[in-house]
Amino acid sequence: MGPLLAIAAFGLAAGFGGREIHVFERAAANEIRANLKGDSSVVSVSVIPDGLGVLWGALDRATISAEHFSVEGVPLFVDPERSKAGRCGNLTIDLRDFRLRGLRVDSLHAEIPACRYDRALALHDKKFRLSRSGIGRGTVRVLEQDLAAFILRKYHEIKRVTVKVDRGVVWVEGFGEFLIVKSDFEVIADLTPVNGTQLALTNAKVWFDWRRADSFATDALLKTLNPVVDLDRDLGLLGSIQVDKIKLEGGVLEASGKTQIPIKPRS
Repeated sequence: MGPLLAIAAFGLAAGFGGREIHVFERAAANEIRANLKGDSSVVSVSVIPDGLGVLWGALDRATISAEHFSVEGVPLFVDPERSKAGRCGNLTIDLRDFRLRGLRVDSLHAEIPACRYDRALALHDKKFRLSRSGIGRGTVRVLEQDLAAFILRKYHEIKRVTVKVDRGVVWVEGFGEFLIVKSDFEVIADLTPVNGTQLALTNAKVWFDWRRADSFATDALLKTLNPVVDLDRDLGLLGSIQVDKIKLEGGVLEASGKTQIPIKPRS
């Protein structure tokens, strides 16, 4: 490429970045906001072009940020039938203070590399449609009081519950009307990822009415409670997160693992 051609190409890329990309960012944010619930929801989309590669649809990074909303499942999908002409080196998703099928989530952060998108649709219609997702890492943070509220809604047998999360274990205390007993109960246990999509109580110690439960009663209670959270069935995440690490500290449940944008389900 000669010097004059290089300067001209750089000018085109800068013009596209300064004009078309900002229009696209606003349009994409409005489109995502339309799929979320909540009058106070805040959504933003920002794009960093990959130098001159933007002329061929190459993005260094795209970031989707949102907060103060509710949603019934994954708000972003991959449509593999769309064009893969556009490249995105890294897709960042940063969500805060939102409700996912009734569970309040303090934050979700994911970094997903090597994504593809429909470049023509983005350029002409200002719509962002992924056609391929790479596999990255994501982290979800849930506060102990929000986990307690979720448990109370999920399990009709439990009439009252508090949850404490600290020092690598979870304490669940409350009153329940179970098949085997109606009483106060307390569970101290680890929280372990199972098959990547379930969080289950393990290595549990159980008390009923402040008396240590025998193995039969303990197993019966754990069968009722486990999995405490099923990411796909309870939250509609469609395999987008495969949890392999859980941290329980200072009132916060932090689950992290492999993350990707799921393929759009066929209607």
